[in-house]
Amino acid sequence: MESFEEKDSLQEGAGEGLEKKTAEVCSECGTPLEEGQEYCPKCGTPKKMVCVKCKAELYEGQVYCSKCGQKIGVVTDSAVSSVRNPFDAGADKENVKKKKTPIIVSAAVVIAMLVIIAGVKLVPKIFIDTAEYIEQGDLEKAWKKAKDDEDKQLVIDAYLSDGNYEEAYVKALSVSDKLQIKTENIAAVQGAFSAENLKNPSSFLLRDAYYREGTSDEGEINRQLVLYITGTNSYGGIVSSYWLYLWNNENEAWEFFTSVFDLSDEEYSEYDDDDEKIDILLENIARESIRRAMREGTQLNKEGVKRINQMFEDDKLDQVEMLDLDQMEYESSIEKEDL
Repeated sequence: MESFEEKDSLQEGAGEGLEKKTAEVCSECGTPLEEGQEYCPKCGTPKKMVCVKCKAELYEGQVYCSKCGQKIGVVTDSAVSSVRNPFDAGADKENVKKKKTPIIVSAAVVIAMLVIIAGVKLVPKIFIDTAEYIEQGDLEKAWKKAKDDEDKQLVIDAYLSDGNYEEAYVKALSVSDKLQIKTENIAAVQGAFSAENLKNPSSFLLRDAYYREGTSDEGEINRQLVLYITGTNSYGGIVSSYWLYLWNNENEAWEFFTSVFDLSDEEYSEYDDDDEKIDILLENIARESIRRAMREGTQLNKEGVKRINQMFEDDKLDQVEMLDLDQMEYESSIEKEDL
């Protein structure tokens, strides 16, 4: 009769042999599975580890079958069940998160870059000021961007520098500003005429300008323009003179009257003939008109004088057109009636 130790030894040996032979079989049809097979070749059922004695399903880490007590050794196959280990599933989810995170981060980076690029393009347009629009020559946008009277005056000055007196006059901020623009416009047009009639036209330099407008006892409009001009004579010497222009109501145009070198009245000489006396008389009348215009009229500001000289240097002075103020005022009154 076999001893207890011998019987137990035989059972252990038999168990080890059976474990190696039948440890991996299909849980549905019992078909043995070879190493590396994840599914049953006969019925397609996912591979499971089962007890060689009672066919109970085994799980990773078991040493004895929980149903019959059969010793099965340490199971090392990670594919014991078709159902993933909860710990493996958690690891897989973590891997998915890790895989998704770079994609999400990359998308956020792309969006941020697009916002920055859009900002680079839009911010200058949003924050560009009046002076920059003027520098670009877009005076219409500069006027719309102007936030106060100081900005508006910058735009008006730019229109004046371009010789666009009509737009400047319309946008003028006050009645006195309109009068200055009117004076500058008349001085610019008649200044071009004066330059052409100098001995040396290229020597033209405007020093001062005065405009006076009044009404005679007969109700006629009297307008005078005085230009104080420096130029060179036939000998190259520098001379200054006062040029007087008078408004002709009948022709509705400015006409040159005369020019004088000083404002002191000249007296007749016993040697002067009648023609010379008439010339002296006319010049004295002109001097009185010039003195009155300078005394009672509007003096063109220094900025206006500078602009006229700059336009002359840029060869643009002869391109300036006279404002048709009567027509402009008529159109303005029509617009007000429509409103």
